[in-house]
Amino acid sequence: MNNVSRALIKFDDLLAKGEAVVLIAILALMTVVVFLQVVYRYVLTQPLHWSEELARYLFVWLSVLGAAHGLQKRGHFGFDALFRMLPKRAKAYLKLVIYALMGVVIFVMLVDGITLVEKTLPQESPAMGICMGWAYASLPLGGALMAIHLVVILLKDTTNG
Repeated sequence: MNNVSRALIKFDDLLAKGEAVVLIAILALMTVVVFLQVVYRYVLTQPLHWSEELARYLFVWLSVLGAAHGLQKRGHFGFDALFRMLPKRAKAYLKLVIYALMGVVIFVMLVDGITLVEKTLPQESPAMGICMGWAYASLPLGGALMAIHLVVILLKDTTNG
């Protein structure tokens, strides 16, 4: 394995650590916001008008960044029993097909995500009044992270046989 490959793998691991920190922070913030929402609505009978919207946007970010992190950890759902029964050549072909399909999905997330962010930049969210581009920015960012992780997975698979 050459120096560029090692550097890319190290960068990918560093990205995964950063993703984990951000995911923990988002989950903690979302938990606090939802808890405050319940307390204000049912205990103080004065609901926070922005809390539900913020929780929703945090959940979207959590989902997309979590999907990217799951890809890096190879933690996504798969049919391992079927895969293990295949001959070596069929396994290699199936991996190629899966990676190609993943690449298509990631490409669509990137391209359409960027388009969606551009279209929603002039819009404001109803309750918080923030730029809606921030709410949708998780798609291109998550797609970019997934693209990096997929390249490293391909690199590792080709060097390990």
